[in-house]
Amino acid sequence: MLDNLFKPFKIGNCEIPNRLVVPAMVTNYCNPDGTITERYIRYMEEKARGGWGLIITEDYCVEPNGKGYSRIPGLYNDEQIEGSRRLCEAVHAQGSKIFCQMYHPGRQTTPIANNNTTPYAPVSDKDPMCRFQAHEMSIEEIHQLVAAFGAAAGRAKKAGFDGIELHCAHGYLLAEFLSPSANRRVDEYGGCFDNRVRIVDEIMMAMREEVGPNFPIQVRISSDDLVPGGRTIAETLELACHLEEIGFAAINCSNGMYASKAVDQIIAPMFTEHALNMDRSDRIRQVVSIPVLLSNRINDPKMADILIKMGVCDAVCMGRGSLADPYLPVKACAGKFCNIRYCIGCLQGCEWPILEDGDVTCLVNPRVGREIENDLALVKEPKKVMVIGAGPAGLIAAETAAKRGHAVTVYEATDHLGGQFRSAAFPVGKGELATFVSQLRDSLEELNVPIKMQCPVSEDLIAAEKPDAIVVATGAKPLMPSIPGMDGKNVVTAEDILLGNVEIADGPIVVCGGGEVGAETAHFITRLNSDVTVLEMQDEILNDMMPFTKSVLLGMMAEAKIDVRTNATVKEITADSVIYTDKNGNECQVKASQVVAGFGYRSFNPLEDVARKYCDNVQVIGGAVKAGNAITATREGYEAGLAI
Repeated sequence: MLDNLFKPFKIGNCEIPNRLVVPAMVTNYCNPDGTITERYIRYMEEKARGGWGLIITEDYCVEPNGKGYSRIPGLYNDEQIEGSRRLCEAVHAQGSKIFCQMYHPGRQTTPIANNNTTPYAPVSDKDPMCRFQAHEMSIEEIHQLVAAFGAAAGRAKKAGFDGIELHCAHGYLLAEFLSPSANRRVDEYGGCFDNRVRIVDEIMMAMREEVGPNFPIQVRISSDDLVPGGRTIAETLELACHLEEIGFAAINCSNGMYASKAVDQIIAPMFTEHALNMDRSDRIRQVVSIPVLLSNRINDPKMADILIKMGVCDAVCMGRGSLADPYLPVKACAGKFCNIRYCIGCLQGCEWPILEDGDVTCLVNPRVGREIENDLALVKEPKKVMVIGAGPAGLIAAETAAKRGHAVTVYEATDHLGGQFRSAAFPVGKGELATFVSQLRDSLEELNVPIKMQCPVSEDLIAAEKPDAIVVATGAKPLMPSIPGMDGKNVVTAEDILLGNVEIADGPIVVCGGGEVGAETAHFITRLNSDVTVLEMQDEILNDMMPFTKSVLLGMMAEAKIDVRTNATVKEITADSVIYTDKNGNECQVKASQVVAGFGYRSFNPLEDVARKYCDNVQVIGGAVKAGNAITATREGYEAGLAI
């Protein structure tokens, strides 16, 4: 079925066993001094065990104050070689190849990540995203940086890497030099194409002096800067030809700069089209003879196979796909497509923490980054486990406990799986969320875990079953504040609107609450009714949403012409209106034929006390503890499964 994906190919003289590539992704799992941790090694080893042909490390810094994040690895001194050697050995033992990505962040960093030193760039400037003033690099600093890249390449070869990827994409330093929008120098490193590419030429020469003529070095470039005055695909084709001429062995095709307003084209959320770079990758492949790797928003192995068959690329990078399921290649090769845990594009674990200098996790795979803590080995004394609730928290808890050998049964009071996650898949562009719940169902079937639907748990049932452990994952219910008129016939919940339990009215509709629940529901309503107003008591809406995803949804809401009123505190709901106070305390009124309660959720936990009467090992997780987001729920579910 997959005729192309598992064929070997070569980057330079390095044979890659298949066409599935893990691109560079920052994890923040390493030490502040740039040394590798066991945690990072186990994380990468898990991917190799899962069958990825080529694994590219996160961006290694080549000098101590050239970091975009505080805990990324480095190869700027010899003491850092040993950790990378152990990393390479762990990956090679599983049959995968590993390349070391090298970069300098340029202005896309903060002084905090670099010992309070000032970032530098081609010219003195502020990055629109990071907003720290960078100073213009001197000729001497450029020469020092070129030498640093060369020395780091030599260390990479000594550590045992199979190759190097030079990061010239996404608005980092080398991408800034290449872009006419960021490089406004008038010396030999700025101006015409040959001058702007000069630093890359010199770095390539410096690397070759250290690693020799045959060691594979590939390059990652943005096919389009996506900023006014930046490089477009036309000059990128010229660049691609030049990069091949100076000896790069492959091109990894990505997109954009962080200065772009279209950040979703670089780090694509669920609203973004799949394989969004495929057309530009296809054009690059037409003008070069070296392999072209395609990145961004590809998480389906069948899709990847077709892209290769079409000649769009030679290999496909699945970064977040490898977070969601490190074993995607093994499962795809075995034809177990429904057993793959697909990335849902939420960005909650892989990107949001990084923005706050945290470390990476994954909503659909809370084991990511924790491989070193537990190998999921079978327990010596299996227990009878009752999991109450089939939302994400309960299903993950059941799966984790079952993998460790416990006898698990899931009880669900309703006729459907997923809890709140079920309605979360209904807003426009979020249908992929349903794949998570579907895959969990498949996984539990494979583990022979029975799921008893429409089976409310009572005290009598607990007493009769006599479980050794109970996981209470009863989730949350829609929050209905004590506001006059909240019990009116014209008031419905956001969940009921999304699930189609109630009809969307024809007249003006007011959604109370501008968090993720309320805002997404408001946008959902505009498919059938364009007269929608959102009332939010805070200064902004969507304060509980991942920033990149938020920016896309805000654009969608603006396009739908939704009337958003912030600093609006709802005071009363009448038969045909909503009364609220504005930021000045003035009383205002907006017409409403239907009012949607989108205030969020409250915890629902009716069984904890009962459970503790019959069982000493009781854990309460997810929305049953505190209504929140799904990433907390799945993490707590995983931890509950380990704790039994």
